[in-house]
Amino acid sequence: MQATSHPHPHRASIAVPTACILAVGGFLVAVLSGMYVENPLGAILARSLVMMVVCCPLGLVIGIVLDRLFREHVSNQTSQMEQEDSSAEEAGGDVEILDESEAELDSSGVDVAVASAPDSA
Repeated sequence: MQATSHPHPHRASIAVPTACILAVGGFLVAVLSGMYVENPLGAILARSLVMMVVCCPLGLVIGIVLDRLFREHVSNQTSQMEQEDSSAEEAGGDVEILDESEAELDSSGVDVAVASAPDSA
């Protein structure tokens, strides 16, 4: 058996969970709004099931769009990090490391105390 190579083999799509969440959300909103206006139980459940059936494909489409946007963002971030790594490797010889204790000893700066103006009462 030959294993296929995927960039993220354990990454699942966000489309199905988004569809489920939106379907359950639509169902709950329909149930609660039907109970609020005191509709009969049969009408509440029928309308709630219709809302769930309508919201599920809508959530699937939204999830597919979100999944595509997330994957594009990850690939852009990965390519940007690779470019930064390659530019850091090229400039690696130009970096000079300074010891802060030596820099403080060599400084000729004088600390000047700032006097405050006398308070007039």
